[in-house]
Parts: sequence; C-alpha cells; structure tokens
Amino acid sequence: MTGPAWRMLELCRRAGKILSGGAAVEKSILRNEAKALVLAIDAAPRTKEKYVQMANEKSIPVFFYASRDELGALLGKPLRAVAAITDEQLARGVAGAMERGEAGL
Repeated sequence: MTGPAWRMLELCRRAGKILSGGAAVEKSILRNEAKALVLAIDAAPRTKEKYVQMANEKSIPVFFYASRDELGALLGKPLRAVAAITDEQLARGVAGAMERGEAGL
C-alpha cells in the first residue's frame, strides 16, 4: 500500500508519535494524549465499536485504513487493529490525507 495517508503514517512512526496495541492506545486516550485513531478496516466489530466509542467521548477523530496485516507491517509489528497518533500536527496531516480519499471506508 502506498499513497499520502501511508506516507503520513510512516512519518508518524519514524517520529515516534504513533502507538499501537490495545493497552497503549487505551492509555493514550485516557491520558488525553491521542490526537487521532486509526482502525484497521478488518478489525473485529467489537473492537471498532469500543474504540469509536472511546474516541467519541474524548472528541478524537477516527479513521479506518488498511488491513490489520498492513497496519502492523507499516508499524513494524505483527497484526495491529488500532493505532493512536499522539502529535497534533501529524494527526492533522493524516486527517487531510484520509479526507482526500485514502480512508478505508
């Protein structure tokens, strides 16, 4: 996968401004550190529901992008269903790329 959103997420990873995995993402949401969430398109319905609800409660934008395999590969990890971007400017960059047509859903 390539494109603007992929490149922005890659930049987040290189900058150390993206967290992945359930516990790390939940902690970042609760601590008001998460600026945007990225959910894998093929994440389990309960997983999607849980993180969308948490994000809505904190007014955090949520984007659906790539598969769990692709999201994990991008982050240099095994399968990943959710990731949190912790930098405001990078989150805006990812949002812009997603809104230009790179969102998964």
